[in-house]
Amino acid sequence: MFSAIIAPHNVPPMDGFQLSDLKDDVGLKYACNTLLEQVVSLPGNQRWIDEFHGWLERVRDVSHDEFLSEKFQLSLWNAEAVSATGMGHIDISAVAKDAQVAEMLWQLKQKYSTTLDAGERELLISEAWRLIAADVALLTRRNPRLKMYRVFALLCPGAFTTITHFRKLRELAFAMGLPLRGQRRHLHQMVLNRLDKVLGVSPDFYSREGTSRLTLPWLLYSTYVQNPEPEATEKSDPVTGEERLNPLAPERRRRGMVAIGGGTATIQTMIEFAAEGCTREDFMQHLQSISPRSKKATFNIQLNALIAEWGVLRASGGDLHLTLRGEAFLESGEPDEVIDWMITRILGFDYLLYALNQNSLSSRDAILVLRKANPGWTSDFAPSSLIGWLRNLDLVSLQNKLLQLTESGKQWVQRIHWVPRELATDTNAEPVVVQLGSVVLDLGEMQRPSLKHIIAGFSSEFPFPESVIGQLDAGLWCHSRRHFAVLTGLSGAGKTQLALRYALSLWQGDPQPSEGVLVVPVQPGWHDYSSLLGYVNPIEPDTYMRTAVLDFLLQASSNPLKPYTLILDEMNLSHPEQYLAPLLSAMETGEAIVFHGQAEAIDDVPPSIPYPSNLVIIGTVNMDETTHGLSDKVLDRASVIEFWDIDVAAFPGWTNSSLTSDQTAIVRDLMVAMMSILRPARLHFGWRTLHDILGYLQQTQQGQVIEFSSALDQAVYSKILPKLRGEDSPRLQRVFASLKSTLAGAKMHSSLGKATEMGEELNHSGSTRFWR
Repeated sequence: MFSAIIAPHNVPPMDGFQLSDLKDDVGLKYACNTLLEQVVSLPGNQRWIDEFHGWLERVRDVSHDEFLSEKFQLSLWNAEAVSATGMGHIDISAVAKDAQVAEMLWQLKQKYSTTLDAGERELLISEAWRLIAADVALLTRRNPRLKMYRVFALLCPGAFTTITHFRKLRELAFAMGLPLRGQRRHLHQMVLNRLDKVLGVSPDFYSREGTSRLTLPWLLYSTYVQNPEPEATEKSDPVTGEERLNPLAPERRRRGMVAIGGGTATIQTMIEFAAEGCTREDFMQHLQSISPRSKKATFNIQLNALIAEWGVLRASGGDLHLTLRGEAFLESGEPDEVIDWMITRILGFDYLLYALNQNSLSSRDAILVLRKANPGWTSDFAPSSLIGWLRNLDLVSLQNKLLQLTESGKQWVQRIHWVPRELATDTNAEPVVVQLGSVVLDLGEMQRPSLKHIIAGFSSEFPFPESVIGQLDAGLWCHSRRHFAVLTGLSGAGKTQLALRYALSLWQGDPQPSEGVLVVPVQPGWHDYSSLLGYVNPIEPDTYMRTAVLDFLLQASSNPLKPYTLILDEMNLSHPEQYLAPLLSAMETGEAIVFHGQAEAIDDVPPSIPYPSNLVIIGTVNMDETTHGLSDKVLDRASVIEFWDIDVAAFPGWTNSSLTSDQTAIVRDLMVAMMSILRPARLHFGWRTLHDILGYLQQTQQGQVIEFSSALDQAVYSKILPKLRGEDSPRLQRVFASLKSTLAGAKMHSSLGKATEMGEELNHSGSTRFWR
């Protein structure tokens, strides 16, 4: 933690001294005196004390104007005199510029230096922390807790220890026999009070002796609590004193991480039940209450993961308890509480971070990197889960379809002081991935928003009825694997927009929501799946002719906790049972989607992938003379949703039009009337027609050549009447009679003439159509 601290490996221990002796006053006093006599005097620690002491005096003596200056505030917030930065650097420049925060810090410093009793000081610090933390969080959009502790330690000497990392403070407090309940600020004071009890009242903290006393908590932790552990994830370097990660060899690491829906929030929900200790049986019932549809075997694997992969639970006979790491993670929810464990204990974690520090990678390439780390990973299950956790822990993000390190990831990768090694192929260690491969898809739920959340995420520009969105949602998720729906009905009613907006709403809140959707316009003449999934180049057999759909499927396979939506626009321009054959078969049987018959990947395209249960397919269908009907093979696998009606009055274009309000009202009223007339014969129109009519009218208004009523007449003539057709029937006769009456009342002379002509054709020949 401190780059200047020298670890006291040359300190002679008291005969028979044990860690538990820190709970005893005599043992704790001996340990402290040994550190003060033999360790504090080391050159590295003297430099630390000099810097710490200098900052305490500087803060005490600074003038009000200098204290409030941006320069002083920036140096104060970034000062490492109390402790090193730790992980996850946060830009504090906005805080340094904020005069209100600076004034609150000044008031805290001034009031703390007056004569106050312990209770008054606690209230002062508590209220200041609450107000300042709220403002700092707004300014940084983060929670720079470590920096807050360092600043408060300089403003309020004697109220905070030099251990800013809460888990490590808890470990020291536990070793000292202190209660671990209550706010973390109280734990600082309890540790210092315990030292005062065994060493006497602390000297003035502005003296070098007093500053030296403040270094004791960290030295106690690094000497007696951390270093003796043979499997510690972090250790103080014997030469520099710098705290360094302590990695296990690849052969000794956990192979893979169980995919658990909901990420770290679910982990917290799981372990909260064990906060006071519980039996294994009760804990298993708790897991079942979180995920009632999961299998019993799943809960055993999840419990094993919490113990071995996360280090947050420990078993004692038939009982379960939180580890100190688990208690700290439950209390803070901060990923830093567990990341050191992941990097040093989970195979592939450091390997991929190290690789991403060199170059950004596609999800597929990242999977291949991880499979190189462990040649035993012959499927994508374990690597995909590991990538999911790296993203969930905010170490990696997906930008422009490439995985790259976040700021937190960059900070952590700087602590990987070793070159990560691959796992030897001849190892006899237990291949955990075998277990993962058979159950990973059953572990928890995909991260899918609730229906109400999905509806709320729809843009106001596309006001689809909630019942229609609900139909689509239910149709897609009524089966655990077959998420397939077909939207059919009125042309121009917004079928494609409904599918697209639904897909984007599944990813609302994600910085790249478009990553989760692919729209594919189906083309006539797609007679086999190569148009969709690509094929091996017959001339160059080591080259695979990729398609956007292929890459999308590989992306979905590599990120199983997010839904990926494939939209097939006008899917019946070709026969879907032909070009969709591999997907239709795999979604039914659960077997793999086969891309080619080779044993190895070709041009980074694997021979096959398991059917992604996070794949959503939505097809749009128009039924006319240019399209094909849907076979039973398609219909048996899809939920068909007929989408015929639109609400003309709800069309968003009415409020966005550049027409006058009177002109807009004329158009809207005419469209409502015509929709009412044409709907019974299913000759009505959709939003596309309304959009085009408004666009036509706006253009003629700008051109100032065609007057409004004539332009509206032409728009109706060209956009609505061409779709009128049919055989003689009482219903069609009524349509034409009502249509002519409405057009006459609206003085649409050209349209009325055409409608009259078509009505006469219907009477004379028994059928009619616009084109003759």
